[in-house]
Amino acid sequence: MKRLLYLTLALLTICAACNREEKKVVLDNSLRLLVKFNGKYGYCDRGGTTVIPPQFGSASIFSEGLATVRVNGKDGYIDTNGNTVIPPSFDSASIFLNGRASVRKGDKWGYINQAGKMVIDADYLYTFAFREGLAAVIVAEGSGAKAGYIDDRGKFVIKPRFDDASLFSEGLAAVKIGKNHGYIDKTGTLLIPVQFFEAAMFRDGLAMVKINGKFGVIGFIDHSGKMVITAQYSEATNFNDGVAAVKKKDTWQLIDATGKPVIDQEFASPTVFSEGLAPVMIKGKVGYMDKKGKVVIKPQFDAGSIFVGGIAPVKVGEKCGYIDKTGKMVIEPRFEWDQRSIDQYTHYYTHFTADSPKEK
Repeated sequence: MKRLLYLTLALLTICAACNREEKKVVLDNSLRLLVKFNGKYGYCDRGGTTVIPPQFGSASIFSEGLATVRVNGKDGYIDTNGNTVIPPSFDSASIFLNGRASVRKGDKWGYINQAGKMVIDADYLYTFAFREGLAAVIVAEGSGAKAGYIDDRGKFVIKPRFDDASLFSEGLAAVKIGKNHGYIDKTGTLLIPVQFFEAAMFRDGLAMVKINGKFGVIGFIDHSGKMVITAQYSEATNFNDGVAAVKKKDTWQLIDATGKPVIDQEFASPTVFSEGLAPVMIKGKVGYMDKKGKVVIKPQFDAGSIFVGGIAPVKVGEKCGYIDKTGKMVIEPRFEWDQRSIDQYTHYYTHFTADSPKEK
């Protein structure tokens, strides 16, 4: 009888676990470009065909098959065909990363899954994106606040004890203790001691750090914390596509992961390589160069951003269009050039590892 009871209890436990298992939502990840027309946001495909007509006062880029849109003062989510998947009910909402999105209700933040279910209650002062299975969250502590890390069920894996925290990247995350930053692993162990005034995420095996205070200098460390590119720059960008932009005195230079110049040339402003090309301004116009410094798309645009999926947004007058890697205009410049949209696009594809957009 006891054996039968134990077996029944075991089966019930297994069934309960099955019920808790999150149902996967299958979404279309076709590339959709956020565009603005007559003051409203909509989306087109890579051929320039309008898929979702401009109708939103505020909208985000697509990530993991969903985009945030604002309707009647509330944020919700649509799919790549414009169907409302998660009704607008949040005071604020972020894009999806690793199957979770931060949403705000009142003055607190929590997380939903792609079905729109609140999987982590809105109990936090601030939240950050899930990356590599963990997310930094900030909770009230006495008269102040502390940051820690939770898993995708909302369980604290690293207890709140930091004055600030950032995303995990390449297995490490920058945290602030007192006035300076160091890096922890996913157990919360401080692997790189607190010593930097500023510390960025790892990209291409290196992280940008600033030493000697607010007016100090910037260099790059490896996963052991060793300064492999000497701190000597006043400004810099993260590595992307194996290249970082660094500023020394009044000009910018492009360097590789050893700190050596990629191109024997200096620039008035920084640029970012993506898919082997980078926008560059020459005599007031933007073109694109390769990693040898050869200009492969002649300067002719008023502004331009990175290539994603073989196309890049460019500005012609006050309009936005898209070119391919030969410089051919594949989407005629008929949309408004909206810097907010361009900044979203650039930040997402240079800070997060995203799957290559599918052609459709």
